[in-house]
Amino acid sequence: MNERARIGIGWQLMVVSGWGVYGTNLALQLRRTGRYEPVPLMEPTLAGLLNPLHAHLLKTPLLAYQSFRQLLDRAGDRTLTCPFPVLHAMGNQLSTTSVSNQVRGSRNVGVVFFENTDIPTANLAAASRYDAIVAGSTWNAELLRQRGLKNVRTAFQGIEPTLFHPAPRSNLFSDRFVVFSGGKLEHRKGQDIVIAAFREFHKRHPDALLLTAWYHYNHHTMVGFETAGHVEGLPENSIERGILIGEWLERNGLPPDSFFDVGAISNYAVPQVVREADVALFTNRCEGGTNLVAMECLACGIPTILSANTGHLDLIRDDNCYALTGQGRVVPSNPTDGVDGWGESSVEEVVESLERVYVDREDARRCGENAAVFMRDWSWEKQIERLLTELQDLL
Repeated sequence: MNERARIGIGWQLMVVSGWGVYGTNLALQLRRTGRYEPVPLMEPTLAGLLNPLHAHLLKTPLLAYQSFRQLLDRAGDRTLTCPFPVLHAMGNQLSTTSVSNQVRGSRNVGVVFFENTDIPTANLAAASRYDAIVAGSTWNAELLRQRGLKNVRTAFQGIEPTLFHPAPRSNLFSDRFVVFSGGKLEHRKGQDIVIAAFREFHKRHPDALLLTAWYHYNHHTMVGFETAGHVEGLPENSIERGILIGEWLERNGLPPDSFFDVGAISNYAVPQVVREADVALFTNRCEGGTNLVAMECLACGIPTILSANTGHLDLIRDDNCYALTGQGRVVPSNPTDGVDGWGESSVEEVVESLERVYVDREDARRCGENAAVFMRDWSWEKQIERLLTELQDLL
């Protein structure tokens, strides 16, 4: 590798998950600025999924991973110390990856998005030994400070403005009122509330269409759906067809022609989907970050309904979205999980908000325009620059 200053990225570069999109855009922006060379510390899964120009820009970091992987293999069970700063991924309860547990940098920075507020004392003690902890939302940062951490800083995720901006729709559903819902299918994302609200809204407006981009990694994250009382059962898995969203929606009272699920799609394909929507709906019970999919809808100028809790609060302004302010107490899907600050959106308020957009399209258009203007300051270029500024003393 050349002698340019390096930064290790301790999570996987992908184009589907929130972490993966963050890591990919972090690597791209570091390469664009020319000040730092990103070194992926986990195997990227980008082959054939990237814009070819981006793939060319990331060619050197991908080669750097191969060199790092050889060093890690030779290290065996020993700790591997890198002569450059390392950003470590931290998740729920300040958990870390196996790579981060084995690899140390010249400086070590934890990057955290967490939802479970029950953080073990041992994990807090381990986090205090990092040179800094970068929280992905104001809510996360405040919780960590309340629990005694002094080394906390805040930096938000971003959006790619060349992809996510107002543009003409294809009008593939020209005769329908399209409600978009996207994200990982799990209890904290609140898709069960979306289903219950849309079921009622569709009874009033048969022209409504629920357009979903839902995906999941494992079934256990959906367990809380059954206990919340909005839906019956969980979607089944098929070896041939994957998760059976359609059958699940029909079992829960949605007519076959009232929904369309696109499943998991690459990040660069998302704008072509969300621009078909008349409104985007996010009834999330909790967001450790600022909800990447919601940010992308706002940036596209889509009138957006947001639950007013946790990481969403960093996005909500008086004139850029429809905020679900009635946030009730959440019953955790696992009794041992901490849900301080989580919020349960009211189905009635969701239906009312959908009705507002349906009836007053001009007000919805203004709201979408305000959202797009607001999100111009949230580009990956600006957000990664803010991250580097926050860490300037360490880098």
